[in-house]
Amino acid sequence: MNWEEYWEAKRDKKRKIYDTIASFYRNRIIKRSLNHFIKKYSGPNTKLLHAGCGSGEVDKDIIESYNITACDISLTALKINMVDRKKIRADIFNLPFKDNTFDVLYNLGVIEHFNKDEIIRLFSEFKRVIKNSGFIIIFVPPEFGLSVVFFKILLFFWKIILKKNPDFYPEEPSRLKSKKEAIDFLNKTDLKLVEYYFGIKDLFTYSVLVARK
Repeated sequence: MNWEEYWEAKRDKKRKIYDTIASFYRNRIIKRSLNHFIKKYSGPNTKLLHAGCGSGEVDKDIIESYNITACDISLTALKINMVDRKKIRADIFNLPFKDNTFDVLYNLGVIEHFNKDEIIRLFSEFKRVIKNSGFIIIFVPPEFGLSVVFFKILLFFWKIILKKNPDFYPEEPSRLKSKKEAIDFLNKTDLKLVEYYFGIKDLFTYSVLVARK
């Protein structure tokens, strides 16, 4: 599944249950955690880049306080994006911005869809567009995260009980196995880990990596 197909599929009634649950997670659980980390690592007039912005549901609370640029490779995602802001269609492997443009770059639930070599390329590109004093904030589901376990159970139910094989979202070959694995990715691109968090703020849904040059 490519990203355009993923966002187009939101119109499919078969996806309704998954999308309803995912929307609940974003609005009631994940958004609160994002608010915390953006506030912690951003100041007045901070320029933020949401690289791989998707529907933008998680940005609702911070859009009024920060100068946010949203980019996604999917035109469909940008069209349904819920937040009125600067939107740019872009490949996050080749961001259309000059070096040292943003104070903070962030994304949620993106890097796990790529292989290890691709993640290293992504981190290198993220590093290029943030300022020397800037931060990269990455939310990535760990293999042992609550949402991962929940959706594994949901998929099992769907396949075994309902005899269906749904394709809810693109494959996730790189869910985090440990904090050490996260540090290894950063070390390969000369990024320094500032904070690693996995906890109650988002009900153990994401591991949060905060890095800088």
